Amino acid sequence: ALTLARSIPVGEQRRIVVLSDGAENIGQAIEQADQAALNQVPIDVVPLGGVDATDVRIEQVTGPNALWRGDALSVIATIGSGGGGAAAVELLVDGAVVSTEDVALDPGQTVYSVTAPALPAGFHRVEVRVRAGADLDRIAENNAGHLGVIVREQPTVLLVAPDGSDPARLREALAANGAEITQVPPSAIPVRLSELGGYDSIVLDNVSAWDLSAEQQAALVAHTKSGHGLVVVGGSAAYGPGSYAGTDLEAALPVTVKVVDGQQRPSVAVLIIMDKSGSMSYNPSQASSAKIDLAKDGVVTAASALTAGDQIGVIAFNDEPIWALPMTGLTGQGDLARVEQAISPVAADGGTELYPALQVGYDSLRNVDADVRHIILLSDGKSRSGTRETYGTLVNDIGNDNITLSAVALGTDADLELLEFLSVEGNGRYHVANTPEEIPAVTFQEAQSAGSQSVLRGAFTPVQQQASPILNDIDTAAMPAVEGYNFAESRAEAQVDLTSDRGDPLLVKWQLGLGRVVAWTADDGGDYAAGWDAWPQYDQFWGNALRWTLPDPGTQAVTSAIERDGAGATITLDAQTADGGSLDLTGAALEVTSPDGAITPLSPAQVGPGLYEATLPSPAPGAYALSLATASAPPAVIRTAGAIQTSPEWLPASEGGDLLKTLAGRTGGVIRSLDTAPTADLFASRSSALAGPGSVEPVWYYPLIAALVLFVID
Repeated sequence: ALTLARSIPVGEQRRIVVLSDGAENIGQAIEQADQAALNQVPIDVVPLGGVDATDVRIEQVTGPNALWRGDALSVIATIGSGGGGAAAVELLVDGAVVSTEDVALDPGQTVYSVTAPALPAGFHRVEVRVRAGADLDRIAENNAGHLGVIVREQPTVLLVAPDGSDPARLREALAANGAEITQVPPSAIPVRLSELGGYDSIVLDNVSAWDLSAEQQAALVAHTKSGHGLVVVGGSAAYGPGSYAGTDLEAALPVTVKVVDGQQRPSVAVLIIMDKSGSMSYNPSQASSAKIDLAKDGVVTAASALTAGDQIGVIAFNDEPIWALPMTGLTGQGDLARVEQAISPVAADGGTELYPALQVGYDSLRNVDADVRHIILLSDGKSRSGTRETYGTLVNDIGNDNITLSAVALGTDADLELLEFLSVEGNGRYHVANTPEEIPAVTFQEAQSAGSQSVLRGAFTPVQQQASPILNDIDTAAMPAVEGYNFAESRAEAQVDLTSDRGDPLLVKWQLGLGRVVAWTADDGGDYAAGWDAWPQYDQFWGNALRWTLPDPGTQAVTSAIERDGAGATITLDAQTADGGSLDLTGAALEVTSPDGAITPLSPAQVGPGLYEATLPSPAPGAYALSLATASAPPAVIRTAGAIQTSPEWLPASEGGDLLKTLAGRTGGVIRSLDTAPTADLFASRSSALAGPGSVEPVWYYPLIAALVLFVID
């Protein structure tokens, strides 16, 4: 307006009179005042009353622009009112009132929170409206605030469980919370991020690191860091028993299975039952070391994986078992030398009789006082004694005494079927060392797993350590006891939600990059947490755990923002690839659906790397749906939401008077008043000497002075 006014014809009496409340929200009036001063054009101002600060109004509405289907919508409104008073606040969704509440407004600002029921998938227009009496609410145009919300379909979850297992109860719990479940064995986990990207969260249920390739572990970690979720459920093949120690998977967890000095760790006893039959004197790879020598090296490396206070023993067998090293406690001083000296006389000869050796080992280990008792069986041949039935009975007894059994087949000549049967039924791991040189590494990993696993058995009560979204509305006092869990230690940066009554972590979570990870050290309810599957809040517990890991439903390749900009609105699109690079939106088509349903097509223009803008002309207040169709092959449609609030014209502007004074002061103008003079006098010619810059000049006394002068003359 000032720009246009300055274009009046040049003359000696040029003057601009501004009648306004001074509540500028577009442009820069000060710049125009400076130009007017250079042209010696004074600006007189007449302050007008604007929106009163006492008027009841919606100043701000905040809430999520995107939700998962099934999530409740929480909205926060800031209501302004100079003097406070009674008002009614309504929440409308898609034009329908879903709640009304009487509210006592505080003087100044009142923060009002309201929750809407879960909404169906799709775009929704949300409005908060305030109503008050005429004495508090003169202007209706500022009584509403707006929010646009996209409700997305159910999250997609990849449930990974070992071959042959069926985590039906866990799968049902996740599905009951609205997740779309795809179950695969570990071998089917994709290694390409483009394939994993189709899953919002991944659940590993009792999965061993042995069953995951290095490429799969790297992909899981990268997928999580890019903004997705990971839930790791314990069990007999997870954490320590699953050889997580030192892996990429362990590094992604909020717990570590590696024991830290000074921390209490359950005691471990490892018994190695080693084949010393005649065939162990050979090495099919023609290397210099025989299999028996490499097996003895494996015993020493296994001992090196244990710590002071643990126990190790060795039975060597051919036609009959002998104790090469009775169960011996480690002291931390000279242990490896003592172990090596004890087994050095063992030589390869004779046949293969496995069953008696396993029976002797079990009879001894069952009487050993240790929290974790583990058998490592090494054999390269086929035993002449024992049947599947007798082996089954023996391994069942071993399991009943909480002893685990892993088997290592030394080459393909071993009884692969029997060794696999023993390891599976013995709740251990099955390995095939295709070359003898692999033996030390396998035995080391097995002993390390036993030493770091520490599956604690007993009855443990879960104890809540802090408030947590996972435990919202969960009666932790009524949680069933767990009958075992994988020993682990929480990392310093982790959030420990539940521990056992022993103080060990049960439920731990943390942020990993842009993603989130939950570690549950008990199992899904099949063994360690037996009885949990019948717990009434089982579904809710797992639903909360999964939901905490889910990415923000508003996080996608393209995010948007819409803001008023002068008479229009600027829509900003931020397009980023999964690895943080810029996404090319050249040729993309943007459609904007306004509150009245009208669709406006726009073409975004690039303004920076991955940043695009488009201008929406003359937007009305309300919620807007944005649909972006990319020009890529194949094309993708990305949907977002935003809102335009009431024009700032309808909000109080405390600095309006200051602006008017500045306009007059900088140009030599005066501040006039409507209270004491007719409107026509505001535009009468005047001399610049009548008032100093920025002074208030009532105009009513001009004719009075003239009348007095004429009266005296007369």
